[in-house]
Amino acid sequence: MKPSRLKKNSLALLSATLLLSGNAFSATGNEAGKQLFEKSCADCHSITSNDNITLEQRLKEKAPTLYYAGNKFNREWLQSWLTAPTRIRPGGHFFMDNVKVTDDGDIIDESKLGKHIAVNAEQAKQLTGYLMAQTPKTELIRQEKVTLGKTNRTLGEKDFHKFKGCGSCHQDEDGYGGVSGPELYTSVKRLQPEFIASYTKAPEKWDPKTLMPNRHLNDNSVKKLLNYLSVISQ
Repeated sequence: MKPSRLKKNSLALLSATLLLSGNAFSATGNEAGKQLFEKSCADCHSITSNDNITLEQRLKEKAPTLYYAGNKFNREWLQSWLTAPTRIRPGGHFFMDNVKVTDDGDIIDESKLGKHIAVNAEQAKQLTGYLMAQTPKTELIRQEKVTLGKTNRTLGEKDFHKFKGCGSCHQDEDGYGGVSGPELYTSVKRLQPEFIASYTKAPEKWDPKTLMPNRHLNDNSVKKLLNYLSVISQ
């Protein structure tokens, strides 16, 4: 065998070995993440299809579905957050269980809100690898073409609260806005922009029994919202 041919064959063999090793590591990582999820997360979070969920099942959920986590979250944010979780939903997953409505506004009963478990860095990496592999809604993501831009903060705030009414459920700054939905002042760091756009346009395609209304916003309206969320992102 000629030396040059031997060298090429050796390189090909090395490449194949590295590829197989990488796949094996990935599979092992996902398996470890799956086992960790089933042990520590599955009591609260579902990772199965919610396409045919009933309203009764929806109201009994303890935490958001992670069925399409890989289509939703930004990987770096998720891995970091799992090691030091902060509250994303001021009123909890189903706010009516934790909020008292008064003439002075909604008051959150903090005693009813538990803390999300934290994991170590290696566990966070394993969980993130497993969750980011959950991508059943990729076709919805592919339909969105998002380029984040800038907007006037004052005009964006007015659009958010007055014209779109987002502030009745969501906060665009800590302590300012509604408590029934997740806060949105970290949304661009937390979520993939394409997910935000798709969910805003047709939330029922992601969660058939979502409490978020479809306001039938056009692309330009969604773009304005995304640009504002990008500006306020912390």
